[in-house]
Amino acid sequence: MKNDNEMKDKKDENEKAQKIAGNEYEIQNDKAIIKLKKRDGSFIDTQIDKSDLEKVLNKGTWSPEWNIDYNNYVVQNVSFYDADVKKLKKKVALHAFIMDADSKTPIRHLDGDPLNNCRSNLIIYSQETKNDYEEIDEDTVAIILRNNNGVKKAKTLIDNEDLDRVINSGFTWCYYKNNNSAYAVANTEEGRVYLHRFILNIDAEQDTIMDLKNHDTLDNRKKELNKVKFEHKPK
Repeated sequence: MKNDNEMKDKKDENEKAQKIAGNEYEIQNDKAIIKLKKRDGSFIDTQIDKSDLEKVLNKGTWSPEWNIDYNNYVVQNVSFYDADVKKLKKKVALHAFIMDADSKTPIRHLDGDPLNNCRSNLIIYSQETKNDYEEIDEDTVAIILRNNNGVKKAKTLIDNEDLDRVINSGFTWCYYKNNNSAYAVANTEEGRVYLHRFILNIDAEQDTIMDLKNHDTLDNRKKELNKVKFEHKPK
């Protein structure tokens, strides 16, 4: 009877925790699967480490919200606080909460899935992070470009012979769009550095413009850049 009572007390305690949190969950080995209710009443899951479950539940209710940068749902907690005579809303992203980071801190999901919020899948994204890359063939490499949140946005092609110099430049090459054209750039304290300028050793302060007709601005192989016309801007 004592064991039955202990089991009942434990079950009641678990149900109370779920009710307080507003999210149902289940344990799968060392992971916890949390159920998230969408606006249409359907559910999707997010997974976290079991060791983070109590911390996450104590924060309150977690909900999915579509994020255009991730092109997927991210998990958020919404709370309200008083500021003078009005209430303000505060959103906390689950990945930032787990990492004890500010919600504006860019955090990258290593597998690209923002619903996988296990610690092993999360890394704080820094502008000092080296780019990932893929070998296309023996002559060509694709550098992975991400936005400020560390979300993969595009690839830029470079010659394999330029890989070491580009990757170990001390820059993080990011995705940047200007006038409907996409570029690989590095954002530095001295200003924006374009990858095509870096590869061709064109000084950032030189007054040059590019004739980009029939040129893919994310193809930074020298055979393609040599097709581009560089001109000095008129004084």
